Amino acid sequence: MGSPSKRHAILFTTIDTYVRARHHCFVAELDFGTIDWAVCIRPTAENTRPHDRFACKYFRLSLEEAAELCAVNGLASSLWERIDHELRSIGDSAPSD
Repeated sequence: MGSPSKRHAILFTTIDTYVRARHHCFVAELDFGTIDWAVCIRPTAENTRPHDRFACKYFRLSLEEAAELCAVNGLASSLWERIDHELRSIGDSAPSD
């Protein structure tokens, strides 16, 4: 799966690209723990959903999910659905193409 810094870069970039395009949010933090990855998502300035300026949403990726994402260099549909569900409280869903 590559070095930890390469895994971090792939995870960060892939998730950030998706949440920016789909939810008008961005990855603020991505931290590796002993059993999973913690991801913090915050709204971008383009997000029109009402929220306070400190709004954020944390969720976790298992090591298996992170390994899958790095292997295919993209999100599996089940992970997209989970992220969509997690961001329903702060995301401003962009229209799908």
